[in-house]
Amino acid sequence: MPTTTNAIDRLRQRFDLLTSQSDDDWLRFSTIVESVAYQKNDCLIQAGQAEKYIYYIDEGMVRLFLTNNGRDISLDFIFSNDFVSAYSSFLTGQPTAFTVQALSDVQALRFSRTKLLALYDQSHKAERIGRLIAEQAFLRKTSREVQFLTNNAKQRYVQLLEQNPVLVQTIPVRHLASYLGIAPESLSRIRREV
Repeated sequence: MPTTTNAIDRLRQRFDLLTSQSDDDWLRFSTIVESVAYQKNDCLIQAGQAEKYIYYIDEGMVRLFLTNNGRDISLDFIFSNDFVSAYSSFLTGQPTAFTVQALSDVQALRFSRTKLLALYDQSHKAERIGRLIAEQAFLRKTSREVQFLTNNAKQRYVQLLEQNPVLVQTIPVRHLASYLGIAPESLSRIRREV
């Protein structure tokens, strides 16, 4: 399937940005990759399930959220050419508190925990790539936490607008507001001010 081939090529390019790898290293990894597709609003993983995969989003966007007192709280948004997983569940095998939902139709590649851990035992390069992806996710999460704790809602919105205008333009207001920790009405007021 041509789309899968292009997706595989893009995944290799993404890995090459992290660290160079030989064709043999890539061949080992490419054998564990599976192509999947989701329609808008489908869930890649739902709260209460154990995460078994890491996804590379080739096309589309997803959101990571949890539900508290009947209210969805958006924690992150992932776009094309990036990775997503309910990672703590992936590491521990315990049920996740998070849901990963497609905000558009999504074409993705995924690799299972079982196959990835087996590959780590066989390939130092694969283990290094896995570590680097985890480090990037950690840095992203830490940066968000610092922004949330040190900036008010308007500052967080302006920073988000500067860093990722696509996010601001394509994400539904209710999801964006919950990501910023404010009510949709407050987000509308901030948008008017900015």
